[in-house]
Amino acid sequence: MDIELSTFKMFLSKTGRALLMFGGIVFFSRHLGQTQLGIFFLFFAMQGLLSIPADFGLRNALEKRLSEGEDAVETLSSALVIKLVLLTLVSLVILSFQTQVNEYLGEDLAVLLVVAVILRELSLFYIHAVRGRLQVGRTASIEFGRRLTWVGLGAFLITQGFGTKGVVYGLLAGSSVAFVWAFLACDVGIGRPTVTQMQSLFNFSKYDAINSVGGSLYQWMDTALIGFFLAQSFVGAYEVAWQVTLLVLMVSNSISLTLFPQISQWNATSSAKQIESTISTALGFAVFFSIPAVVGSVIYGTDVLRLLFGPEYVIASLVLIVLMVEKVFQSFNDIVGVSVRAINKPNLAAKSTVAAVGVNLLLSPILIINVGFVGAAIATTLAWMVNVVLHTHYLSRYIDFSIPYRLIGWFALSSIAMGVVVYGVKTVLPVDTILMLILHVAIGGFLYLAFSVAIPKVRRRILIPTVRVLASRYVSDDWRSWRGQTSDK
Repeated sequence: MDIELSTFKMFLSKTGRALLMFGGIVFFSRHLGQTQLGIFFLFFAMQGLLSIPADFGLRNALEKRLSEGEDAVETLSSALVIKLVLLTLVSLVILSFQTQVNEYLGEDLAVLLVVAVILRELSLFYIHAVRGRLQVGRTASIEFGRRLTWVGLGAFLITQGFGTKGVVYGLLAGSSVAFVWAFLACDVGIGRPTVTQMQSLFNFSKYDAINSVGGSLYQWMDTALIGFFLAQSFVGAYEVAWQVTLLVLMVSNSISLTLFPQISQWNATSSAKQIESTISTALGFAVFFSIPAVVGSVIYGTDVLRLLFGPEYVIASLVLIVLMVEKVFQSFNDIVGVSVRAINKPNLAAKSTVAAVGVNLLLSPILIINVGFVGAAIATTLAWMVNVVLHTHYLSRYIDFSIPYRLIGWFALSSIAMGVVVYGVKTVLPVDTILMLILHVAIGGFLYLAFSVAIPKVRRRILIPTVRVLASRYVSDDWRSWRGQTSDK
């Protein structure tokens, strides 16, 4: 597998999906209002939290075993049987508590929640199967198709008066498209499941389930707790801020998705040197965008919420800043966390996750009650600081990788220099329209790149490798051949 090319494809997909999601949330927030948007995000959060018992680490176990070269048909079939059993149990529980679920969500959505969980889990099951076959790049278009269908159909149905259910129907349609597409893209058929292979999957998933639980709780617990302690309008405002911060994770997420099956394969063939150098390089790329985003959120966070989503969402300005800081830690953890799992140490990754989730579960309710919904953001940030430290510690036991501290320092220095300049620009040219906001963001991005590229170490570690990937993707074979002929002359 070509890591650079696959990562680039995933980055393009992540970028497209993030922009679609961002545009969709802007549209939804303007047409639904805080309360209805809050109802949808509670539905979205419930779908995510219910994926914990509906999966228990099975998807990642499937990807892991397939990437190691085990019998593909037997592995997938055994995993599919387990998946269907889990989905049946979860569906029965939701229907048994249908009244309570509807009361919590604020609308009659329990039956649709069952359908959403089933479609989401089946689509992700086959997407992970495709990745396990070392075809990560192929899943990029599938994920983009899911998001495009969801946002596009959801926006259309809202204009037709469907309200919150319009977004839900779009979500179901997106998962359906992803499921069919991933099923057709998977080159593994269905055969006879075996108890031996189920045990092999369970041996990995029993630890990775904890990581899956941690990921789902990290992503959705804040929303669920805010919905429990505060009004649904706060859920909408918090989620808007959360979705804005997700834009900075496009690079680290793309790298982590590509790294897992590749490092898993290298680990199976004892290619330690390749793993060490790849992790060190990936860490430099992972935080390149998340560090300047913190400075940008301090200067422009209020303007982004006010102009794009509406003045009622400005209450989440501080939440936005805190969550942007948290994304620096998450972008780093995207690399070290997936690497710990990929070298077949899910038990250590599980320990890190348990500690982080414990911190979050302890602090979130206390801080939400005492300081409001910004307390949820603070608790999440502290929890992921713990997660990063522990994952890094465990990974260093087995892999001799280096953290690019000096490179990270240059990123921070470039970000501060950018912030000083754009703050001066803002005092002269106030941000009072969306067009002016876009102009300011563009100026900030240009300045950060200019300051960064002026540093030789950044050019060597970030710019030149990126140019090489772009060249390998877009420069034609004829051009390369011509260049080779001219150099021979």
